[in-house]
Amino acid sequence: MIQLLFVDLDPLGQLSGILGTISVAVAWFYGILVLIKAIQLKYKTLFYFFFAIMFTMSPWYPSGLGYVYWLITNEAIIYPVYVLLGTLGAPLALFAWFQIYIPALHPKLKKPLLIGFAILSLIFYIYIFIFLFSVPGAPIDELIGIKENAIDIEYKAFALVYLAILLLISTITGNDFSIQSMKNEDKTIKWKGRFLILSFNLFAIGAIGDGFLPLNPVNLIIFRIVMVLASTFYYIGFIMPKWMKKILKLE
Repeated sequence: MIQLLFVDLDPLGQLSGILGTISVAVAWFYGILVLIKAIQLKYKTLFYFFFAIMFTMSPWYPSGLGYVYWLITNEAIIYPVYVLLGTLGAPLALFAWFQIYIPALHPKLKKPLLIGFAILSLIFYIYIFIFLFSVPGAPIDELIGIKENAIDIEYKAFALVYLAILLLISTITGNDFSIQSMKNEDKTIKWKGRFLILSFNLFAIGAIGDGFLPLNPVNLIIFRIVMVLASTFYYIGFIMPKWMKKILKLE
């Protein structure tokens, strides 16, 4: 007898999936705009920004992409794929951001900072792959994360600690970069700094609320809206599109 893998989503899971899909789609939209501009200008920093904006949302890929997969198949993404979707991109996002942040503000520290971050991330990758694939019978729910439903997970142990460290580092360095931009005499750069400081702090609020607090429909909607705003301000802060320059009378 074939065991069906069909799963049902409760209303909260459905809402999480819909909002996750929207959040990911918005980030990808901005990412594509940045990639087009990077190709046109052949500006290396914009390519790093493209990777940063695409991979920053990777912890929400399982929710967004998992919901689309569920709509098509009525099945959940298998646990190892789910975890890899949500974790592999996060270190790449911070690495791409470091390629922007460190040369701009701390060029002498680039090598030791990147080496230290690479070692920590390598340990994280090894940890994830060992317990997902190399230790049969390991209590992966407690060592990596517990699936709350077909598209949501609550990370545990070192996985949770590592993702929290990434969030802390990105928030601190993002605020540092933003504050330095706001000190610049150029009005456009000042405004870029204002948008970026909003972006980094909104992202921290959204990530903490979404990933570390018990969710209900109201705060889930609030936190996902915050994430969309963070992506929007992140894009505006780096690109400062012409329509925003006109609004702010910077042209």
